[in-house]
Amino acid sequence: MIQPNDLSLLLVDDEAAIRSGLRSKIPYEQFGISLIGTACNGTEALEMIRWYEPDIVITDIQMPTVSGLDLICRAREEGHDCYFVILSGYDDFQYAQQAIRYGVRDYLLKPISLSELSDILGRLRSEILSKRQSRTEELSTLKDLRKAHISIRKNQLIPELLRGEISETELSSILSDYALPLKNELCVIGLLQLFHPLNEAEDSEDNPHKLALLRESLEQHLEQKLQHLPQIVTQTPDSLLLLSNLPNADSSLLALKTFLEDFILQMQQSLHLTLFASIGRPAENLLTLAPSYQSALQALSFHIYPNLGPVIEASILDLPAPPAALPSDAKILDSILQGDESSLCRELDDYFSSLHYISTPPPSYLYSMCNYLILTLKNSLTQYLGKPPASYSGDSYLALQNFGSIADIRAWMYETLNAFLHELQINRLTRNDPLIEKAISYIQDNILGKIHMDDICNHVGLSKSYFSTYFKNKTQLNFRDYILDLKISYAQEQLKRLEHSAKELAILLGYEDYRSFSRAFKLRTGFTPSDYQKKYNPTEVS
Repeated sequence: MIQPNDLSLLLVDDEAAIRSGLRSKIPYEQFGISLIGTACNGTEALEMIRWYEPDIVITDIQMPTVSGLDLICRAREEGHDCYFVILSGYDDFQYAQQAIRYGVRDYLLKPISLSELSDILGRLRSEILSKRQSRTEELSTLKDLRKAHISIRKNQLIPELLRGEISETELSSILSDYALPLKNELCVIGLLQLFHPLNEAEDSEDNPHKLALLRESLEQHLEQKLQHLPQIVTQTPDSLLLLSNLPNADSSLLALKTFLEDFILQMQQSLHLTLFASIGRPAENLLTLAPSYQSALQALSFHIYPNLGPVIEASILDLPAPPAALPSDAKILDSILQGDESSLCRELDDYFSSLHYISTPPPSYLYSMCNYLILTLKNSLTQYLGKPPASYSGDSYLALQNFGSIADIRAWMYETLNAFLHELQINRLTRNDPLIEKAISYIQDNILGKIHMDDICNHVGLSKSYFSTYFKNKTQLNFRDYILDLKISYAQEQLKRLEHSAKELAILLGYEDYRSFSRAFKLRTGFTPSDYQKKYNPTEVS
């Protein structure tokens, strides 16, 4: 049982064998230490530190994505008051020197001496408890402390079960010691996720706060309306996971689906959020939970079909396989080469119709076929342009998975293909029309800041009214739309280089507010600017 003076400890190592060894071979209870969980990399560990504020963190130094030293540096910068102990397979003074600068208390070389680590834990316990006594904000009662530990354990249980890191004996002890309302019997995973419409300028930085509010509301509603189903809720960076036992199999699943439908409707009405949920396939017990989560994740992708409703069950996955033949892109390419936007729209509609071999084809099939179309067209246009088209330089498969509806996917595909058409038109004109070439050269040289038509007209020596008409007649494009296309293309490349933040880039490009820039960028790329930067630079912008 948890004691009032228990400390919390987090283990971080990218090797499962080491995590398992440290979990089982150290008698943490003898030191009054509660092991709150493990992390397999620095990114996951930092997220757990933000949520749980462990007293002690034992971390490997060499890990992919975010190293142990980077983890410590970021935790210190964010003000987390943890005691760090570093594990390393390298006897390198430079590592030790840098660790000391970050305030690391101890540095152990692998293979680890269990007696040495035990001595360190005993010393740290005395030091931390002494420090606690001087803090005025210490938890006032055992009840508060136990509640905090239970909350931590509940939040870590589902990820650990999904990773297969808990034995049957450990699970039994956890459920008993923390009085968690679950049994190691028939169960299921429910997944709830937020989505933002294509025309909204929402950034993922808002998601943790919104998810925290949703989690609080979800737990209150569960307590009020679904008491007969034992369950716990976990918050991840982008979703909520609901783990529930199923005492009566089919009737319990129906009750869970009905509850989630009512909950989503209330959240949409009260908080104006676009929220979808899925329910995985039932698992025989808590220790075989991973396939239930995977099926819930796959089922959630079907949220793009509005006729399926806000809660999607894993039975949707039992579909006939897609056709093996690839759809033709020839007519769409012809429309682009001819500069015919009306024809492009019709041919794209026909392309989408050919993908619907059933009313709700698997989203992964739609993403693959749409991605195939974009890549094929980019390769074809490269021959005409003499270089890859610049109007879209992102990962189209990633972007396609980011949309909330089939209508959003269709709209984005049209925007992207229409941008190819415009780029080809402009490329042809700049070869044959010196006036257009001079105007476009000026725009490209002055892409940063606001571009005024008066300045361009002075540069090419034409009146404002004549130039506007001339540009429209020659390019079939609105002058403002063309400048917008160039700015977004420029922004894509700059965000990949990490020279500016998304908000700094919006200012540099002459936007009066970030939301306008974010909305325009999302319409073109499928991502908000900051999300785009994170997708293409996950290590630096995590």
